[in-house]
Amino acid sequence: MHEIGSRDQLLNHVRDFVALKVSERPELLAAFLVGSVARADPLWANITDFDVIFVDPDPPLDLEPCLLWNEFLLIDVQYFRPEDYENRPILKRDAMRGQSLYDAVPLHDSKNFFALLQAYVRGQFDTAENVIARSVDAFRRAQLHYDEISELRNIPVPIPVDPNDIKHLHDVIDWAATAVLMLAYKPRYGRRQVLCFGEVLSQMGQSNILELAEQSMGFSAISDDDIDDMRKQWLEIFRASGKFHKGHWDDDRCAHPLKEQYYMDGFEKLAAVGHARASLFLMEYTAAAAFNHVLTHAPVEAAAPYVRQYTRWMDMSGKGSAKHFSDCLVQLSELLRRVEYLIYEFAKDNGIVYELTRDR
Repeated sequence: MHEIGSRDQLLNHVRDFVALKVSERPELLAAFLVGSVARADPLWANITDFDVIFVDPDPPLDLEPCLLWNEFLLIDVQYFRPEDYENRPILKRDAMRGQSLYDAVPLHDSKNFFALLQAYVRGQFDTAENVIARSVDAFRRAQLHYDEISELRNIPVPIPVDPNDIKHLHDVIDWAATAVLMLAYKPRYGRRQVLCFGEVLSQMGQSNILELAEQSMGFSAISDDDIDDMRKQWLEIFRASGKFHKGHWDDDRCAHPLKEQYYMDGFEKLAAVGHARASLFLMEYTAAAAFNHVLTHAPVEAAAPYVRQYTRWMDMSGKGSAKHFSDCLVQLSELLRRVEYLIYEFAKDNGIVYELTRDR
């Protein structure tokens, strides 16, 4: 895949893509770019992807979520309806959409839909009340994912662990990390989420929370050599997902075949700068999503080798038995308690009352 150029060059390519889509669908109200390129973050690794949001009164059905534009530009496409943005006070306090809209770059805007929306979201965006609200929103999402798997602390979980349960485990970590990043006035990241989470925790003097996150995932005993081996396994499982998948990619779109190089470049970059462990979280989440596709779409005999491979992965990643998985959930509960206490402390320092939902 072609290496990325300057931000201006990339924006020009994305604008060409959007212009074509607008010519095909003149009813589009707005299109905007979100993510690292929109934020003007330093371009990182060899390639990046572009998250383009279209606002359409009648979104087309069954679209491919990922595509290559000009044969090298990876674009993630999402469609929303205008009514999805009607409740603007909630948007400003939304951990996912609030920050994205704040940083977004307009690519098409009829009737000033996007301009007015972004102007509203940016108003008082960084007041303590709104910062806490976004952090609490992220924390609430983390708790919801935890609730999906919390009962597995006390009942024998089938081995290998259901990939959907693994995804919930990772989503707890991802949203808990987002809650902390919100408190530091940082956005939610993609491939670098865990790396940035660790940097913020270090600045807060809370590096032990990152260690707790690794324990929650069962990653503590994994060596760099193990990670090299797991990266090779990841590639096989990920490619199998594309081989067997049928239909559209609405579910587990993160396992789309076009994302392979995007992920691999990120994993290898993290390893090259001495942060291979930070790649484990995204690597395992996407491996679980890909394996879920294999289970769903592959014939039983064809899926069998990947079941064995996934089972081996779970052994290596500290979740190879019911007890190991239960131990992860115990640590995960403690992680949530610690993250919520950071929210509590931030609120107290800013004269805002926040009632803890988990025991101190």
